[in-house]
This record gives sequence, C-alpha cells and structure tokens, in this order.
Amino acid sequence: MTLKKSVLLFFVLPALAFGQPVDIPLDAVDSEQAKRSFRTVDPFGNDVEIFVDPPLKFQKDEPWFDADSEHFIGYNEVDEYEKFPADDERMKRAVTVNVYVVADEEYRARHSDWQQRLEQIIETADNSYWRDFRINWVIQGYYSWTSNGNNASAILADLARDAASLPNGLIMGFSADSRFDAGGIAYVYRSNPRKGFSVCLDQGVSGTTSALRHEIGHNYGCSHDFDPVVCLMNYTYSYQIDYFDSAHDALIQNRDSWFR
Repeated sequence: MTLKKSVLLFFVLPALAFGQPVDIPLDAVDSEQAKRSFRTVDPFGNDVEIFVDPPLKFQKDEPWFDADSEHFIGYNEVDEYEKFPADDERMKRAVTVNVYVVADEEYRARHSDWQQRLEQIIETADNSYWRDFRINWVIQGYYSWTSNGNNASAILADLARDAASLPNGLIMGFSADSRFDAGGIAYVYRSNPRKGFSVCLDQGVSGTTSALRHEIGHNYGCSHDFDPVVCLMNYTYSYQIDYFDSAHDALIQNRDSWFR
C-alpha cells in the first residue's frame, strides 16, 4: 500500500523544558533480548544487520504538553538548534538531515495529537545529535501508514517498501501495533543508503524518545555495546543517558554526510 501524507498542522508548542532523565532502573529492559540480531537484505538490496531492541518492561507515559514532567527539565526549547544565531560557528558546521515521519493506524488511533507528539519526540531525540555531531533533523512531512507484518522485523520491511518513494533522509516509523514485538528496530547500514529506516514502539514520550535516539544510532551503523561500556547503544543505559561512547562518536562523525 502507499503512504498517505497527512495535512500538516501548524501549532505553537508551549514553552517546555527537558533534559533530566526519567528515573528508570538499569534493569528495566531484557538484556538477553538486546543481544538478538541477524543479517538480511533490505527491500533496496542493501546488506544490513538488524537488532531486535527490547521494550521497557514497564512504561511511564507523559502527555506531550506536560511542561512539569520530570523528563522535560533543564532546557528552554524543544529544538536546541533554534537557540543558535545564524552566524554562530556551530551553525556554519551544521549538517541538515531531512526527516519523514510515518505513523501507523494504531498509533494515530491512540493519539489524536500524534503529529505534535512526534515532533516533540523527534526534536528532543535530535538534541543529542545536534549537541555532539552538529546534525540537525528537519521534519519535512507527516504520513499515515497501515502497518503489516507478524513481528517487528516484518513491520520494518513493510515500512521500507511502503515508503520507498520518499526522498533521501531518515524515515522514522512509529507503531502501536500489538504484533510489534520490540521497543524499536532499524537497519544497520555499512555504507550510505541515502534512506534510513527505523520503527519505534509507542512507549510514551520518554521511552520513545530514548528508543529513537538508539535506533538512529543503528542507522548510522552503530552496533550494540555491552557492559562495562557506558553508551546509549548499551541497553543497560539506553533509557538513562543521551550520549555515545568514543568509538561510536567517531563512527557517526565520519558518517555525518549520510542520508542526503
């Protein structure tokens, strides 16, 4: 089936603050499930690896508009990029990556404010990439999607097929499908695929933000870390911290021209 572009809603977000992590125990995910991975070929013929990333064992849902949520303490803007003047040296080194936001029927049915909610999630997750790599995600459109597949990897492949005609960029899927048996899933690329695909389970604002940060790391070619490495690609810390270890820092910096 084809994607349906949604009418863009223009709205003013309230002044939110975010930055402090939600208090989530380090054993909040299944570490054994985090080790599940396999190699495959994506619908475009790219040789890829897939990690089936576990969801939180429990979820805490903050409404997108809740300025008092403990998740949104520490910053004054939803998009950190907007805080810098055009002549700032950091802006001169900025890399823009277009983002196409795709939500399945279950996600849209669950959240009437799905566009606003996903803007919040994406811009919050992007703050880590802007801070550390000067990569700025720019949302180009919101699309409706009917997810099909019996598990997370099948639903990811379904998104990649259905969204194949979208331009180069990061194509971020969001699902509340009961068959999506992961917290998130993404293709791990070895070379620049021009289009990067990921799908995150609806785990509330905080959980989905953390999962998205992790899944886009996979798109850039990052694999999982394990203890004692402290990195958002290690599922011991993935829902706790918003930064990569030095090895993954170097990898993403070398690939900051991808998806364009």
